[in-house]
Amino acid sequence: MIERLPRLARRVLPSVVACRLYGSMGRARYLHDTYQALQQSGLYSRRVFLDASAVRPKFIADRTFVAHARPDDIVRLAPTVRPGDANFAAIRRQLAEGRPFLFGCSYFGCIYFALLALKDLVRELLVVVARDPAPGLHYFNKIAMASGIRITVAGTTESTIALRILRHLARGGAVATMLDCFHGERLELRSDFLGKPAASPGTLYGIARRAGAIVVPTASIHKDGKQLLEIGNLIDLPSTSIEAASQSVNDYFSDLIRTYPGQWMGWPNLLARWQLAL
Repeated sequence: MIERLPRLARRVLPSVVACRLYGSMGRARYLHDTYQALQQSGLYSRRVFLDASAVRPKFIADRTFVAHARPDDIVRLAPTVRPGDANFAAIRRQLAEGRPFLFGCSYFGCIYFALLALKDLVRELLVVVARDPAPGLHYFNKIAMASGIRITVAGTTESTIALRILRHLARGGAVATMLDCFHGERLELRSDFLGKPAASPGTLYGIARRAGAIVVPTASIHKDGKQLLEIGNLIDLPSTSIEAASQSVNDYFSDLIRTYPGQWMGWPNLLARWQLAL
């Protein structure tokens, strides 16, 4: 159905997934932690909670679409870059000069579609995912086919992951990973997120700083009936402390979350980050 009727599939898949998830333990945990985090952030309302409850089924529906759709149908789902976006133009200039980049993806929208927006910027991309990359390899391969980007996927559990990231950035490469979350078991760095201290990925910023990289946070926001790629200010790590860079990224995402709390899927992870930072 997805290959034959992609537009219809996009409309019905979220409802199908929501029905299948109903009553599952995973859904119950997600809703419980989302509720707790929204309450603690001061952003809770019934409307926001209902919107946030629908984000996870929509992400699973998007992932299912990527798995089965044709590349030509997938590439059409790339989020739109705002015309004349100064930060997008700055990224293009810095890449042309050979600067390495750490692209900060987020729990806004679908990471697979967000990567499509880089198709006119980079030819090669190292994507770093939490823990084991194997479950997501098929999806990233489909994104590579749709975008023309040569994508390599690595997991944070790999013993040589730090060296791998450093070498890739040191030769002027681009790395993409989630920067509005933290999946480590030990506290690396404590930075405020939505007004409370939260565990943050200090080691990653340290590696990128050593390689002379530029960090840029991004988010795929649903606005006016389409997905828009929001691009934060570029952070030149060699001239910025790790702590300041982390706080700048956290502040960027916090501002977006305050504006679009029902579009963010990272509430359960944020709850764990707050607890780890105590």
